[in-house]
Amino acid sequence: MDISVVVAALRYGAGPEKWMGWAIIWLIGLSQVYYALVEVTTAFQSADLGLFLIDLSVCVIMVTIALRANRMYTLWIAGFQLIALLAHLAMFATNAISPITYAVLVIAPSYFQTIILAFGIWLHHRRVKSHGNYRSWRTSSPRLQDNLPRG
Repeated sequence: MDISVVVAALRYGAGPEKWMGWAIIWLIGLSQVYYALVEVTTAFQSADLGLFLIDLSVCVIMVTIALRANRMYTLWIAGFQLIALLAHLAMFATNAISPITYAVLVIAPSYFQTIILAFGIWLHHRRVKSHGNYRSWRTSSPRLQDNLPRG
């Protein structure tokens, strides 16, 4: 994971970009603490509960951001986090998955997330430059509010 993209998100992004940056920092930080506390000698040989819980917490954060953000690319970032989470669940279900496949399914999504976040920052900057500021988060539409039952 390229930390310069995260720094750019925190520096140049609006709300969704900054929150995604903080989610990635959370992922990196917790993973580093986990590896410092737990000696991992047989990495990816079997399902790792610690990494699963870290990915689960990041997945909850990213899906929440994606559902609330006024950006489409955040859905892709959350989707790649779901792939990493599902890889853990598949490995818990059966150890027939090769360690290389497990490692790729857990690690590779972060590379795509970095690329997508970089493009998201660039698209946000381009849109602000051409159209001015726009809202970062979705709001309920007035039509939806009118159709909700009262009382």
